[in-house]
Amino acid sequence: MKVKICGITNPTDAAMCEDLGADALGFVHVSGRTRSVPIERISGICSTIGPMTAKVMVCAPSDVDHALDLAGRSGVDALQLYTLSPAQLDEIRAVGVGVMRVIKPDRSLALEYAGSADALVFESGVPGTGSSYDYSSVPIDSCPRPIIAGGLTLDNIASVKALRPYAVDVSSGVERSPGKKDPQLVSEFVRRCRE
Repeated sequence: MKVKICGITNPTDAAMCEDLGADALGFVHVSGRTRSVPIERISGICSTIGPMTAKVMVCAPSDVDHALDLAGRSGVDALQLYTLSPAQLDEIRAVGVGVMRVIKPDRSLALEYAGSADALVFESGVPGTGSSYDYSSVPIDSCPRPIIAGGLTLDNIASVKALRPYAVDVSSGVERSPGKKDPQLVSEFVRRCRE
């Protein structure tokens, strides 16, 4: 099971999470979100990350051109989108930009987007608030690479892991304060995902 540590806001946390075994690092670029950082900072942090760690920008572009502009200016490998239709995702992927689409744990939505995204990120509630939910409601079998996000912590990772998702996406569950990752929590979270 792969591990994405999201809500990275500084190069120190990025290096620490990479060193502790994160497969991917996420950067939020959504106005009004606690961990949102400007494109220039995302680009700067991305330039410090090694080639074996995926770099993902969480964003809500208005259209395909906007999405491609964000990807190009930030230096990320993939976009984790809260917006855009399956056809628009196809356009983005056609030019070599990876796409993860965030959806509610809903089978019909999953089937609608499964063929147009590299992975689906299942999240319930208000994104970025660390709200947990009934993870067994995620239609794991509806897409090739299901990712479970939202409210993940050391207390619930075992039950989520038992569902056998492609990956998990954690942010507040490994923080000492909003936007500041805790090395001990990151290390233990990754260890439990790997065991």
